[in-house]
Amino acid sequence: TPYYDYSFLYSSVKLAHARQLKRCSRHIFSFDSVTPSQWDNFSAHIDNLCNISPTTFASWHVNRMCEYLHANIIAGANAVLPARTVGNNHIPKLPKDLKTLIQHYHFLNRILHSIKLLRKYPHTFSSSHDRKWSGYLIRLNNIFNLYKSIFSAIPVLPSSLFSCQTDNFNNLIQTLSHASKLLRGLHLLKEKEFQDSSIKAHLETCDQNFNTDISSFINSALSRSHHLKDISDAVVNHFQIVVPIKATPPSYIFVLPNRWRSEYSPMNTVSLNIYSSLLSPPSLKEWLPTVFSMLNGKAPSPSMITYEMLKHLGPTTNSLLLTLIRKCFASADIPDLWRQTMVFPIPKPHEWRCQLKNTRPITLLKVIRKSFVKLFYNRLSAILATHNVLKGGNFAGLPEGTCRDPIITLESIIHDANHNNSFLWILSQDISKAFDSVNLTMLKFALERICLPASAITLILSLFMNCSNWVFTVYSEISSYQVRIGIDQGEVISPLLWVIYIDSLLTVLKNEMLDPYILRSPILLSNMTGFTSDIIINNLVFMDDSTLISSSKAGLEHMLSITEEFYVLNNTSANH
Repeated sequence: TPYYDYSFLYSSVKLAHARQLKRCSRHIFSFDSVTPSQWDNFSAHIDNLCNISPTTFASWHVNRMCEYLHANIIAGANAVLPARTVGNNHIPKLPKDLKTLIQHYHFLNRILHSIKLLRKYPHTFSSSHDRKWSGYLIRLNNIFNLYKSIFSAIPVLPSSLFSCQTDNFNNLIQTLSHASKLLRGLHLLKEKEFQDSSIKAHLETCDQNFNTDISSFINSALSRSHHLKDISDAVVNHFQIVVPIKATPPSYIFVLPNRWRSEYSPMNTVSLNIYSSLLSPPSLKEWLPTVFSMLNGKAPSPSMITYEMLKHLGPTTNSLLLTLIRKCFASADIPDLWRQTMVFPIPKPHEWRCQLKNTRPITLLKVIRKSFVKLFYNRLSAILATHNVLKGGNFAGLPEGTCRDPIITLESIIHDANHNNSFLWILSQDISKAFDSVNLTMLKFALERICLPASAITLILSLFMNCSNWVFTVYSEISSYQVRIGIDQGEVISPLLWVIYIDSLLTVLKNEMLDPYILRSPILLSNMTGFTSDIIINNLVFMDDSTLISSSKAGLEHMLSITEEFYVLNNTSANH
């Protein structure tokens, strides 16, 4: 089968492509060098910009409120805070003669542009132009002499621009334009020669690899496309369908299979009263500590607003921001701007081999959104922990959750089985793409199961509905795509939502135990305490890592059938 090795074509990076990459720049604020007085000026400047009436501001839609605050915070940062622009600084190495030719070509074009401006605005001409021209004239003559082979006759330039006013600079512009076209032609010719020589060198390397390094030869011959559109389509296609939607879950709980219809029904052990303060308007005393609990030095979203900025807002801006936060609670909705996120594909520890499946997507969310969600998470997690709402026994997601306890418990079980020569069956499972596979309909059922108020459920679901992502690559931002399924890994509340999501499965496993492992307490301890504290265990779970434990093969198979039933229902799969 014939193939074409595209790497030959791209062994020499086009200069236009290099310039395109260099334009992909970002504005970064230098927080390490900000002085206390600059922070004071920043706070005061934004407060002056936010001079709107609080009553008028409160009457706006959350979208308008968010855009107003965003624009003024960034305007204040740009006006006061030190910053620098960074970008892709990679420039292909060029032969010295080609690099010099490009510099001369650009210089000639800058002079030509200046002369054209004088022709367009002749009244701006002054003696300073003549003084500059005397210096330019020397360099232009040197350029013409250096490349005299491309001229039929070396151009003769006037010694003074003053004399060129008689024909409104037309003759000079014609001479410089002709010289520019000739240099452009020479530039393209030299660049083509450079590309040809680079391709030839690459061919020689490929021939050498065929004899000495066959793997490099094969990698080179895979004909990978480098076109922006092809890369954009591949990136969007990967991230949009990274978790295939195999089936659509029922829209109502009563349509679920019997086991799950019963389990997803609202828990009769939970009182609605425990959530009475969940959506109450937060005070400044609750909001500010939440903001200050967020870590500095985090990569900002494309909005460029950072936690450092939020922590240095003035009283006026803080008051308006709190109004926005309160309105989000009251309306159970968030601004559309908070639904637009940036995804950075970070290579996993092993070699990524240009495969997007070997990357870990890091989602950059708006810092105001994350602070808002953190406040909501603090409230919800405290309620769930205080009232022991979740019964599945997941060791993560809630305050003070740790992987220490399940590890110690598993070690104790293995030691006990070895010591007593007991039967022990263990199966470890890792949920594949756990957060990315969360179905919002099933999440809604899980939230209704713990009797969460309807408005709170609406607010949680609004965080993940109608969202769009941009993927950042070497070509800067790839076209956006609509998120079809899942919850953001970078969201503060996502771990807790996963624990709520899977709690129904863990509860069923506990309620339908078959041959669990019994970790018996030492006889000495039983005699001292007067009672036996045996522990009955059939699973240990920390976040999306679960360990099924049984004293028989039948018991393990029984649990596997339950988990597989749950995974099919929830569009989830596990790695065993």
